[in-house]
Amino acid sequence: METDAWNAEAHEWAHRIREGMGGRVHLHDASLFELLPSPRGLTVDAGCGEGRLTRELASRGYEVVGIDASTALVDEAPAADPKGRYEVASIDALPFADGAVELAVCVNVLPHVHDLGAAAAELVRVLAPGGALLIGTIHPVAHAGKHDEERGELRITDYWAREREAVPLGEHTVHHERRTIEDYLTTLLGAGFALSALREIPGPTGKLPLYLDLLLARRE
Repeated sequence: METDAWNAEAHEWAHRIREGMGGRVHLHDASLFELLPSPRGLTVDAGCGEGRLTRELASRGYEVVGIDASTALVDEAPAADPKGRYEVASIDALPFADGAVELAVCVNVLPHVHDLGAAAAELVRVLAPGGALLIGTIHPVAHAGKHDEERGELRITDYWAREREAVPLGEHTVHHERRTIEDYLTTLLGAGFALSALREIPGPTGKLPLYLDLLLARRE
């Protein structure tokens, strides 16, 4: 199971995130924060990991709960956020009543989600009508071939190869689902969302898209 790998690497991953991973973890924070709606009601950080974004949202005045499927990652969160609220749950089985959430945030998570349709349906269920979903994810073209961030070079070999890609995580392996922008939007809009904003965020050289940010609203 993917959660086994995350559980095994949780402590090292938390250390890397808190050390900044060379700053790249925070590369597109500015875009995400510009897209954030104002605090209102309950916010869920779905796939919170060790809690970096949950902590940031709380510091900005959001009433936020961090959710992750990895027990070990959730256990890491209180070390940096003793007063924070964190729960173990998967993105397709969230522990909230229908319509109880005003904002769901899902950053650097969706490539790890194997059943995007189930996740989208669950996010629609917990969001109040008009509630917002903010997604930040690796840009699909960055998965579509050889991507050299430092040199600003991308060789696309097959953008439409919707396949599961093995990704090393310490001594373990997790998997990313390769999807196109169309795949994301078709699934999310079909689940009951409306698109409010779309942004493509460049990598360090400014030459290539590295992240894709989507702001959506649950249709009334």
